[in-house]
Amino acid sequence: MRPGAVPILVLPMDQFWLISRGGASDVRFRLQPPGPVRVGRSNTNALVLPDVAVSREHALLEWVADGADRGAWRILDRGSSSGTRVNGVPLRPYQSLPLESGDRVDFGPVALEFIVRGADQPASTIIADSTATDTEWVEPVAPAALTAAQLEAVLAASQDIHLAETEDAVARATVDAIATATGFEDAAFVRPSSDFTEIRVLASRGPDAGRQRFSRSVLRRAKNGPVIIGDTQQADFGQTVAQSIAAFNQRQCICVPVDLGDRLFGMIYLADHGQKQVPVETLAALARSIGRVAALALSNMERSRMAQRLEAEQRAMFDGTLQALIAAIDAKDPYTRGHSARVAEYAWLIARAAGLNDEEAARARLCGLVHDIGKIGVSEGVLRKTDRLTEEEFREIAAHPVIGHAILKGIPQMADLLPGVLEHHERFDGRGYPNGTPGMEISRLGRLVAVADALDAMTTNRTYRKARPMPEAVAEVVRCSGAQFDPGFAEALARVDPRELQRVVGSHVMSGLPDVAPPAHARPHTDFLGTPAAT
Repeated sequence: MRPGAVPILVLPMDQFWLISRGGASDVRFRLQPPGPVRVGRSNTNALVLPDVAVSREHALLEWVADGADRGAWRILDRGSSSGTRVNGVPLRPYQSLPLESGDRVDFGPVALEFIVRGADQPASTIIADSTATDTEWVEPVAPAALTAAQLEAVLAASQDIHLAETEDAVARATVDAIATATGFEDAAFVRPSSDFTEIRVLASRGPDAGRQRFSRSVLRRAKNGPVIIGDTQQADFGQTVAQSIAAFNQRQCICVPVDLGDRLFGMIYLADHGQKQVPVETLAALARSIGRVAALALSNMERSRMAQRLEAEQRAMFDGTLQALIAAIDAKDPYTRGHSARVAEYAWLIARAAGLNDEEAARARLCGLVHDIGKIGVSEGVLRKTDRLTEEEFREIAAHPVIGHAILKGIPQMADLLPGVLEHHERFDGRGYPNGTPGMEISRLGRLVAVADALDAMTTNRTYRKARPMPEAVAEVVRCSGAQFDPGFAEALARVDPRELQRVVGSHVMSGLPDVAPPAHARPHTDFLGTPAAT
């Protein structure tokens, strides 16, 4: 290692930072789990941002643990007036999102970067001058107009860049295109952290690939625009830059930002040990043009990734809400504990055996999971009653499909499940409830979940009887085909591998039932139409 140069290393594990991305603010704040960390203009916040456009109580950062010494920071907007954005995407008031290393977080006009430095990140092997403190902008040489041949090179590069499917692939395509078009010996796509304490190489090419050395002063200056250094320009950048360039045996170098608007994705660093025949300014203009194509591709990827993250967050919230509702049912009616989960799995197996596609089978599974959600609206006294139900009490129990339909109808994601929730106790012969809908007038989900629901009722233990063997329960469903059950779904159940059906029972089997009589609604009963009910 040459004198005056030190390796840039990542910091120890479990360090989380919010660091300025530029502008008038100068923030370097370490987040310490478990938090919470309040952000805003008021002095009562842990992170004070004294900008008039920042709300007094702007945002909150919370640590959510997912295991020993592991977890993630979540950011939540606290109804701020100027908004909180992650990678340019605004959060709704009181919406939260887990942060990932490298995320740009804007608290109104204050732009910060969230950085995680840990042992699981690849260590940098970059060597850079560490003595530089001068970070003022030096006006680069004005870029020259591109020739027709160079414009063709930009167009060819844009095709390769936009065909790339990952960030690293974009970086590789960009480096390859620029190195080929400019003829520079060493080329790299570099991403420094906001404070330049960590520099990551996304892609590199040349004889020094994997062990390139860069002037950190040049990288700092390139945040604002292209930096061009040839034999005649080294002195213009001060002694520090001149010494580092000479120490690296680089006669010429170009560093251009890969940016779009105020978003900096990284920098292209080109170095050469000889003298170019083509003016270095022209080559810088070519590199800059290809870099802008790469920035557009990376921006599109970032927007798509943010949409996926927000969608995953909404899905997790949706799933969590459903699980909470199902847990509430189980708490009211312990004899049905695990019932919804088993019905969901049976519904999926029956749907697949019936020839439904993956998406349709997934919706059947979800319908099975929520089919009894309406029991939340049934009194515990009726749910847990051990004597025979009165006519009035049976009507209350029989109302749970209607209650479930009412609970879920305000959730857009559940719209296509509503018929199944409402009709899972309808019978094929029209003698079911709540509406006595017959045959194929019953929704497909209603007919399917009815089979899954009955199967679980017959194959799980109750204090008054043992579970029926799975083959016997399947045979009973087939026997009732055309009367209680849709013949098509009854036959589909018969085609399911018995081992798969038994696996569902084993995965969700109840244990430790209280030694008391079961509630009346959990026992076989005769409904008020005089027909034996299977559930």
